[in-house]
Amino acid sequence: MDKNITIKDVAKKAGVSVSTVSRAFNNYSDINAETREYILKIADELGYKPNIVAKSLSSNKNFRLGMLVEDYDLTGMLNPLVFQMLMAFKNTADKQGFETVLLSTSSDMQKTQNLKKLYTEKQLDGAFIMGLKLTDDYYKELSEFELPCVLYDIHINNPNVGCVGVDNIKGAFLAVEHLIKLGHKKIAMINGHKDAFVSFERLDGYLLALNRYGINIEQELVVNADFTDQGAAKTAEELIKKHNDITAIFCASDLMAIGAINALSNIGYSIPEDISIVGFDDLYLAQLSNPKLTTIKQDTTLIGESAANILINLISGQRIGRVVIQPELIVRESTAKSSV
Repeated sequence: MDKNITIKDVAKKAGVSVSTVSRAFNNYSDINAETREYILKIADELGYKPNIVAKSLSSNKNFRLGMLVEDYDLTGMLNPLVFQMLMAFKNTADKQGFETVLLSTSSDMQKTQNLKKLYTEKQLDGAFIMGLKLTDDYYKELSEFELPCVLYDIHINNPNVGCVGVDNIKGAFLAVEHLIKLGHKKIAMINGHKDAFVSFERLDGYLLALNRYGINIEQELVVNADFTDQGAAKTAEELIKKHNDITAIFCASDLMAIGAINALSNIGYSIPEDISIVGFDDLYLAQLSNPKLTTIKQDTTLIGESAANILINLISGQRIGRVVIQPELIVRESTAKSSV
């Protein structure tokens, strides 16, 4: 368009007052969700972007959100799950007039720069943090953190810290229940690592399903593989050599499931005729693996959008604790009835 779109243009097109548009962009609680979404949609169609500098001067806010990913160079490149959530988060924040900045952190970096200092240096009003470990300095700092923050798949009892993620216990339960209903009784689990909150929740779901259906729990059938395909490949081979009566494996991520499939196929096992395998995440790769992977779907778009909305609400003074997204079992080709 030739002319600069203003807030007045948005108000006119939406049929509301300028103040209503302003309140919608600033996420005031007296604007209902339907009206806000409609105004943001009109603004997006017109190409209107709020003047972040002017908003900052009038509100003492920077209107800048951090997207903080632990070990981004490694995790982000290998796991499209991270990228999909970040893009959904960014798009939602953009529509509400917030700038976003991608930042990387690590356990070592956190020892020299605490989270409060990072907020100040990067001029952040809030941050969405992914990949945090239970042993991290940031995790310890967040228990008494006074600034708005949202965590992915990890919960902290602090009114300033929100959490968004899939129902990991239910997702793992659905995965193992699916295998049990196919007649499998010797079901192993390849989990992530002991410093990940999701590892404990997905293990709980695995154990809950075995308990619910009266199947004997064997602790030696649960092994960690650090959420990597290489780790899972090695772990799957070791499990089968020690327990050759295993007929199914639940993997706590799709990357690990694909690693397990490749490793077992290379040593002569047929998937799913000999061993059924279920993953968790529903990455696009799950549809490309051979065989196509049965898995638990996380709605990455909804998680990213929810994270942005929770964080912006926290910044505006509204306290929202934990938002849990429901998982979905996606049945493809990597599972079949037990032959035993």
